[in-house]
Amino acid sequence: MWCGCCRTLSMKSLPILLLFVTLSLTAAAQFPLGSTMPKIKTYFSEHVPYSFVQEFRAENGDTAICFTKSKVIGDFTFYFDHNGICTSYVVTYGKEDFSQIESLLDHKYCHLEPSRWISEEGRFDVDVKAPVAGANYFSVVYTTDPLLGDMRDNTLVSN
Repeated sequence: MWCGCCRTLSMKSLPILLLFVTLSLTAAAQFPLGSTMPKIKTYFSEHVPYSFVQEFRAENGDTAICFTKSKVIGDFTFYFDHNGICTSYVVTYGKEDFSQIESLLDHKYCHLEPSRWISEEGRFDVDVKAPVAGANYFSVVYTTDPLLGDMRDNTLVSN
C-alpha cells in the first residue's frame, strides 16, 4: 500500500516519463536518417543506455547495426545503404506501450493511414507494425523518401 507522499511522487514523475518518451521519439526520428554508422555509434555510447550491440548484414546485403535496450523490452536497428548512409531504422517497444506510442505519433506527425504517418516536411515515413498474436513487442519503422535523395544534412540533435 502506498502512502500519500509516494502517490504524489509517482504522479509527479509521470509527466517526466511522458516528456522523456516524447523527446525520444522526436530525437530518434530526426537524427539517424542520413547519418553514418560512426555518428550513430558515438551518439548511442554517449546518450542512450543499451545492453548489447551487434553489426550484421541485412537480407538485401546492406549493413545494419542493432542496439538492444537495457531495462526495457526493445531495440534500435539501423540500416545503411551502400554509401554507409542510414536510410531506415526500426525501434521496438513493449506491447503495453502501443497506445501511448500511437498517441505520441498522432501528435508529432501527419496521420495518413491506420498505421502510417509522415513527417510534416514529408522527408520520412513512419509505419507501425502492431504486435502479432503471442508477441510482447511492436515495431515503429522510420524510412526516408527515396525521391528526396541525400539526407546527410540531418543533425544529431532535435530542436
